[in-house]
Amino acid sequence: MTQRDLAERLHITDKAVSMWERGLSYPDVTLLEPLAEVFGLGVEELVACYRAEEKKKEEQPVKNILEISRENQQTDRRRTALRTALAVLAIVAAVLAVIFYAATTIHEQMGTSIVLKESVGNSDYIYIEKQGHLIRLKCASGVDFDTLTTVNEWGDIPSYEMDYQWNRLTRRGTLRSFEDRGTAVLGGMVSVTFEPESAPMLGCDRVFYENESRYPDPYSEPRGRVYLSTYRFWTGTWNSETFEWDDRQQVLKVEDCLSVTPADVDGDGENELMVRNRWPEKPYRVYDWADGEVTAFWPDTVPEEVRERLVCIWEQ
Repeated sequence: MTQRDLAERLHITDKAVSMWERGLSYPDVTLLEPLAEVFGLGVEELVACYRAEEKKKEEQPVKNILEISRENQQTDRRRTALRTALAVLAIVAAVLAVIFYAATTIHEQMGTSIVLKESVGNSDYIYIEKQGHLIRLKCASGVDFDTLTTVNEWGDIPSYEMDYQWNRLTRRGTLRSFEDRGTAVLGGMVSVTFEPESAPMLGCDRVFYENESRYPDPYSEPRGRVYLSTYRFWTGTWNSETFEWDDRQQVLKVEDCLSVTPADVDGDGENELMVRNRWPEKPYRVYDWADGEVTAFWPDTVPEEVRERLVCIWEQ
């Protein structure tokens, strides 16, 4: 569009348009609207010297960049908050684990006796009694498992000074070291004598046995409802004239148990001695005759009819 074309459309001289272009003068206010209309602009666009569409096109990439930046900042803040929360949770979990471990794990150094020894796979274990339960301790690498005994050569129960750690919930732990104290655990509380019974068992045609004493279990709940007994087993002949036993020979003595009964547990046609222990972790013990001596093993289950015979009087 030439200066003359514009001048004719605005009804002014082309000299006026020339002066506008050279910056020597400016259009009259009354000409702003017609001048904007000629160029297809709004008055605001004419005065601001840009088209609205072009401005939007110029601003849109900047807006996009700003929006992406804001989204990235929000994402970073969320990630930072999540990492912080996870770190706090990890610290809290670690603290709770330490508290739980300290509350449930006990380290003790004390003298005690061994109730049972057993080997499972390549690991050796001993059981000791704690508050009416059996604690299973795995022997550490430096522990000489073979020198630990439940009964010594004189028939007494040896006592050991043990360094061990165990868990209250699982009742399991580790035996770190031990030392033979050279002393024995002696049993015996209030003794009560019962009439002897007899039955073929333990490789003998007739074995006499009696409940030598009965006393409350100090760890039972409720207290005073569970009683422990000591049973003695022997062979011999009762002399009705002298009221004494001829050739009496002790076969076995079982202490601190709930009940006993002769039973053919393994089905070999001969009776073994079934003992019911006071520990729920190892409730049964079987004594058998093998290779000229009495041996013992601890089955996890026994036949129902045998369990019924081991029910105590107070349970009936």
